[in-house]
Formats: sequence, C-alpha cells, structure tokens
Amino acid sequence: MHYDVVIIGAGPAGLFAANELAGKVKVGVVDLGKEPLARNPKLNPVEAVFGVGGSGTFSDGKLNLTYEIGGDPSELNRSPSDIQELIDMVDSIFVRYGVPDECFGLDSNGLVELKKKANRAGIEFIAGKQKHVGTDKLPGVIHNFYTDLKKRGVDFILGTEVKEIKKSDNSFELLTSKGDLSTDYLICAPGRGKAYWLRKQLRSIGVTTKYGPIDVGVRIEFPAEIYGNVEKVMYDAKFRLYTETYDDMVRTFCTNPRGYVTAEHYDDFVLVNGHAEKDTKSQNTNLALLTRIHLTNPVEDTTEYGRSIARLATTIGGGRPILQRYKDLKKGRRSTWGRINKAPIEPTLKDVTPGDISMAMPQRVVQNVIEALEKLNEVIPGIASDTTLIYAPEIKFYDTKYETDKWLETNVNGLFVAGDASGFSRGIVYAAVTGIIAARGVLRKS
Repeated sequence: MHYDVVIIGAGPAGLFAANELAGKVKVGVVDLGKEPLARNPKLNPVEAVFGVGGSGTFSDGKLNLTYEIGGDPSELNRSPSDIQELIDMVDSIFVRYGVPDECFGLDSNGLVELKKKANRAGIEFIAGKQKHVGTDKLPGVIHNFYTDLKKRGVDFILGTEVKEIKKSDNSFELLTSKGDLSTDYLICAPGRGKAYWLRKQLRSIGVTTKYGPIDVGVRIEFPAEIYGNVEKVMYDAKFRLYTETYDDMVRTFCTNPRGYVTAEHYDDFVLVNGHAEKDTKSQNTNLALLTRIHLTNPVEDTTEYGRSIARLATTIGGGRPILQRYKDLKKGRRSTWGRINKAPIEPTLKDVTPGDISMAMPQRVVQNVIEALEKLNEVIPGIASDTTLIYAPEIKFYDTKYETDKWLETNVNGLFVAGDASGFSRGIVYAAVTGIIAARGVLRKS
C-alpha cells in the first residue's frame, strides 16, 4: 500500500498531524496498539502506552495551555506568541471533541500568593492555564477525534508494528508486522515508548541526532488534604528548585490530586506514572519528583544511562516498581509491608515490592529527592512526612534530539519528527503542537 504521508504513532502528535493533513493528501497512521475504547490497561499493561491517543490517554488528561510548560519555543525556532497560537488551536480542537471549557490556574491573586510563598523557600513556581479531562473521560474524547479523522479519509493501521524503516531515492519503505507500506513523506511520532527504537532506525538511514538530558526520579504519594490549598490555585502546580548538595535542577511533574499511581511496562523494565479520574477519586495525591541529568564526554548517551537505571530498579523490585516510606529512605533501611502498613494512607498501586530505593537509584538522585522534599515542605506542608510513600523508578526519556529545520524536517529529505520521541515536547499539548508543525511542513513540500 502506498500513501502520500505515513505517520508512525497515533498519539497526540500523530492525531494532530493527521488532522492537518486530512482531505488534502492520502494519509496512513500506523500504531502498535488498539482503538481508544478498546484499550484496557488493567487487563494488559502495555495498552497504557500504545494505541490511539498514546500514553497520554491513560495518564490523567492534563492539558497545559501555556507555552511555558511542556516545551521550549526557541528549540522549535518559533516565538512564544507563535507557539501560544498553536496551543490555543489545540485547545479549541479538543473542545470540539468533548473537552470541557473549565480551566484551572485563572485565580491571579492565588497565583501571586503561591509564587511569593515558593520564592521565600527558594523554589520557582511556574503558573499557567490548565484543564483536567480525567483518565475516565479522555478515551471518549480521543474516540470522537479518531472517528472523525476516519470519516475524513485518514487510514488507521492498528495493531501493527513497524519493524524497519528504509529510504529509497524518492520514498520510504516501512516493513511492518502486517506487510510493507511505502510513502512519499514520513512523520515519526511513536512516543516515549518507542523513542529508543526510533533513534536506532533513523540513525541507520542517516538522520543526525544529538544527546540531550533525561529526567530521573520517583513518584511521591501522600494524603490529598496536604495538597488542597495548592490545588485551589493550580491543579497541577509546577515547582522547580536547585538542590543544596549538588545544585541539580529538580522539578515536580504530573501532579494528580486524589489520583492513582500506575505502572508502565516496557520490553525489559517497568516504570511508574500517575493519573486521576474525573468521577472516581482516591484519598491520595501523587506527583513525580525528577532530577534533570546531563552527561558529558566520554559518556553522553543518556538513553542508555536511563535504561540501565530502569533495568536495575526492575531487577531489584523483582519485575515490579519499588515502594518505600520516606522515613525508611532517610534512615537507609528497607521498607517492608509491615512498615508501610503503619502509614495513615494506603498505596494506590499495590503491585509493587517494598524495598530500598537507594539500592536501585543513583545516590545523587536519592539525595536530590530528600533535599527537594524538605524544601517543598515549606510550600506544601506535610509532603515530607515520615509516612509519605515513594515509588521508583520514574524516568522521562526526552534525551534524543533531532537536528531539524523549523518544520521539524530532519536532514533526510521528506522525513519529519514530532511528539515526545522527537525531544521537542513533554506532554499532550506540546506533542500536538509539534504534530501540527510537522504536517504543515509536509504540506509546504507536497
């Protein structure tokens, strides 16, 4: 089968790229997973990562609607106003398919007071307009989007693994688990789940890459009441600080008020994440605490470094994430179920191994977690309680950077990258923005 454009990956970048291209060229979207309403991560954990809507479909459905969160306009060779215009467009499209108009982060007085409180603690607070769709509602929104794209002529080739990408003189050949595809233009947006595969494939056909940082850390869980005053101001407050010992940047990420901690299963390791539903609530709130890691010569491959941490943690956890009380982490001893059960909260992720995170994570990251929690306690009193629960590992692989023009076209003519696997986005909205940019780049050439 030949297409004018093939998009690898049906996550936010792939869907919004297809939306730009629909009705203008013949488009095929290839994804390893299933339709949005057919995905069931509770029965098959892999379905949390792959399928129409991408991993964002089952990770709370937070939409950060400011150019300051989720990416960097300068890396995209765009002005902040240009990116904000695209973000507003993404928001309007989501609303068309069922996302509500209700926003968080509009209380200017509350934002100012929270910023002051954070500044006094030596913490940067990044404010911005947000929406929370909910893990229980977002699959329906994605289904509406997906159904409309199909009506407009977009072909979805699901349950299909792309095994190899080949470049010929004027086209690309994709060897898949269900036969071969050819295309004039290729947009690669397979998400974080296939970022490592993408790097190897694109390097093999001459695409230029460079190394960037990764985020390595843990997920914190604590009673929901502790976060209540912050949540009134901003649902997923973004805090960034520098640690005392190493002067490393640590940030909070993906806060889920009254949400759930989840596991993400990959080929040879397991990571943790979190989400929250709109209608069903837990008694806990969770957030990620991540250390930014840069490597320099002679060891620059942050992907391999992050994967080695993930594999070690998975080995120590016996194939499951590790869970530890904060008190035990500080005292340098392993948690047991007996110790964890003394906590006034119940962990929302039960398929874990009580253990010692310091046996699996670099000492520098563990020290950063402790110092960051103690600082955050000044803004979110109670978060550094002895009974706070810590899950590991949580790792965000945004490390492979592709050298592109302003339309996200690589040095290989006709090949574009988008989404979290491209290194240019972190999250649903910015990924969608990169998909739009790449699609417009294709249309300029086709």
